[in-house]
Amino acid sequence: MGRRLFAVLVRASASVATVDAHLIKPMRPLLHAGVIDAYRLGGQVTGAWSTDYEPDADPRNWHTCQACGGTTRMQDVECPACADAAAAGRRPGTVLPFSYTDWARYPGDIVALHRLLHPGWRFPPGRTPSAWVDLAGVVWLGVDEALLASTDTGAVPPRLQAVFADLVAGRRNPDPTLASSRRRPTPADWSPPWRHPGRPRRRHARFTPADWSVAVVDAHS
Repeated sequence: MGRRLFAVLVRASASVATVDAHLIKPMRPLLHAGVIDAYRLGGQVTGAWSTDYEPDADPRNWHTCQACGGTTRMQDVECPACADAAAAGRRPGTVLPFSYTDWARYPGDIVALHRLLHPGWRFPPGRTPSAWVDLAGVVWLGVDEALLASTDTGAVPPRLQAVFADLVAGRRNPDPTLASSRRRPTPADWSPPWRHPGRPRRRHARFTPADWSVAVVDAHS
């Protein structure tokens, strides 16, 4: 089973409660093409872009031990299931989820796009995304070899820099469906309005980074 971290462009209104609805459209082509089998926000890469976050240290991931009911004792001896709680910094009588699929969703896995556009932005080493995904398509960033060899430095890949430049310049439309949904039927007697010959035609609405965020997505195949 292969796993990859994808950077997926979503609306700035996306939250951990609503992000699934934002991910459906951009991720659907990858599913249909068989490139991936499934995906989820965060997942095994929860907190990937937040150097100060560890899922194990998040109290939302501390569950009451079912073996001892949280009492820390079993038949007058220390419960072996939750014996490591104090040493690991958890509340006594708690355990971690058996699988990362049960980890609480982390709001930091939805990052404002303007942070990534900042000239000083770098991904934590080993956490550079394998691909950029939006409704304009998928851009593979050419970092898989470095990730496998543990030589990824976190520098923004040239291909991602090109995506950012195209978005800001309006050369890449991150949501073509939005433009098409605004079209109205053209009357038979309609004629185009006069346009100054030196004024370029805008192909779609101006891209505003503040309107967008980027989701950290765990995809596997």
